[in-house]
Amino acid sequence: MKSMKLILIAALFFSILAVLIAQNQLVGIDLEEVLTIEGLGESLVYQQGSVTTDYEGNIYITDLEDNSIKKFNNKGELIGFAGQKGEEPKEFQGPNIIRYYRGKIYVSEVYNPGIQVFDDDLIFKFEIPIPFTMTDFSVLYEDRIAISTLIKDRSETGFIYCIYFYDSKGNRLKKEEEVEEGVEQKEEDDKIVYSTDKDFTMLHTVSFQDYRKNYFMIAYNWKDKIDRYYKSGRLVWTRGLLNNEDPQTRREGYSKRSFGVYPVEAVYKAIALDKQGNLFILCGDLSENTNRDVYVLNKDSEFITTFALPEASRTIHIDRNNFLYSRSEDGKKLIKYAIGYIFE
Repeated sequence: MKSMKLILIAALFFSILAVLIAQNQLVGIDLEEVLTIEGLGESLVYQQGSVTTDYEGNIYITDLEDNSIKKFNNKGELIGFAGQKGEEPKEFQGPNIIRYYRGKIYVSEVYNPGIQVFDDDLIFKFEIPIPFTMTDFSVLYEDRIAISTLIKDRSETGFIYCIYFYDSKGNRLKKEEEVEEGVEQKEEDDKIVYSTDKDFTMLHTVSFQDYRKNYFMIAYNWKDKIDRYYKSGRLVWTRGLLNNEDPQTRREGYSKRSFGVYPVEAVYKAIALDKQGNLFILCGDLSENTNRDVYVLNKDSEFITTFALPEASRTIHIDRNNFLYSRSEDGKKLIKYAIGYIFE
């Protein structure tokens, strides 16, 4: 009975908030620090020490220093630990991206392909045998995972960069049907091609966000470009937020260990979605406040405002209760903020 009352109170709160948002225009964001967790392991260069949360507000992080994943309660107390360096199940070669979905924790690695799956007590359940390492992934449904990667997929004109779909057994899946009726799919059935290049390069790595089950919002890590795609693969909208400024790169000869062109400056580092459908995009080296500026777009992909995090950040995450989490550049500190909305 008590839980039902809490659910009704929460529903009423968000209904009132939705009415207020509809009647007023959002013009700014204010943050209030509510929790800090310090002493976490260090992150690797170009690797985003990741963070996710469950429905109860517990916090899960990847720790690249001791090759583990850790669980904290909403008071910041360590209550779970799993992993060590190795190549067997429950062991990691650089735990990288971590995602929560309906009682399960999904973890990718820097140096090993595939996704390891744990329950929310960090007990290992199974491994999804994806045949390559990932730059980002999102659990769409219980048995459907979207993955971005830099595998060398080719077309007639050069290399193509894609989002792929897999089930929990590692089988490749087809794209979803077009949301708009009467629109035919024109690309390959099993992937969304978001970029092409005559050369194979790191410049096309992306972070992406599943947007209300209908779209993907894609932020390029090394280019000033934000894309919005239907799940079928049709491009809806594209833009830059930083005057299309190009980051610095360096070029080296191709080898087994080289991508030819290396990015020196990050453009967009992470993308997150709040309860109202606004997109929060963490900028990197090209913004006014390096690795602190967050751009906010509304559900129609229109720019609303920008704000600066108090400290430089490697990644951001927004939970179901609308708290924003920021992980420091060295990976050793995690800060939780309450998001305040400023309307006019």
